[in-house]
Amino acid sequence: MLKHKKYIYVATGKYFIKVRVLKNRDENSPDSYIIVSKNIKKPRNALVKKLEDLPIEVRDKISKLA
Repeated sequence: MLKHKKYIYVATGKYFIKVRVLKNRDENSPDSYIIVSKNIKKPRNALVKKLEDLPIEVRDKISKLA
């Protein structure tokens, strides 16, 4: 379920990476993003972000997974 915009999906080609976003922290802080799972298909109503829109530290973690 997509409740309260807790999760975003990061596009990495054919698949997406599910990322939990913590609301009580700064949006640009790498601590506010927790990688939940990788290589999944996106739900219909999900928020999709590009990899370039995330902080550098989070991009590095996602690059290692993909």
